[in-house]
Amino acid sequence: MSADDSKLCQADAIEPESDRRRYFRIADQIGLALTPLTAAEAEQLLERLEAPSSRAGLLNDLQAIRERHLPERRALEYKFPTVAAYIKVIEHQIDTLAQAVGEAEDFPGVADTPACLSAQGVSVQWPTAFAVKSVVDLRLTLFPDRVLVRSLARVVRCDPFEDGSYRLALDFAHVREADREAIIRHVYRLQRLQLQAQAEEEFESRFSPLKARNYAEKKPSV
Repeated sequence: MSADDSKLCQADAIEPESDRRRYFRIADQIGLALTPLTAAEAEQLLERLEAPSSRAGLLNDLQAIRERHLPERRALEYKFPTVAAYIKVIEHQIDTLAQAVGEAEDFPGVADTPACLSAQGVSVQWPTAFAVKSVVDLRLTLFPDRVLVRSLARVVRCDPFEDGSYRLALDFAHVREADREAIIRHVYRLQRLQLQAQAEEEFESRFSPLKARNYAEKKPSV
């Protein structure tokens, strides 16, 4: 993630959030599709998102169920490891099927959009403008696990850049709880990986010169 991409998160961090729940923000590369909606279309999307037959986010629903039954799962792994191993195979098959069903909903398939992401919303540099307070159909793909999230989102900011694009900030006006939890897991996982990479880089920069000096001292002269 470049320095320019991280500015999306830095700009969001200074905005007041007195009336909003605080979530971790992180710079990420995502797949994103936005479709403007009329009031009638927004109502239809709300009904579709809450319908039990909704295919969007099916994999997130399954993961949320597993999280709720984690104590029983661990007890089963302890008492009956063979049974638990077989259940994992079945779960993997179900996940594969759920992933295929979700992808049939025309979610983005490429991580081509730098973004500042949180469970509250997303900020991106976008080629077209949207009216502030307008609502959009937001389809989000998180990589590498291809987490799919569909949400009714509200435009809270649209500022022009010098290159003709726009800094677009959107709040998830309506997102299913299982989808929000999936975003939170993704953000925490990505944050952990980035901190780990940063620590490894600092370790190498600190000890590589020392290793090189020790090697030079031990190298026999010719």
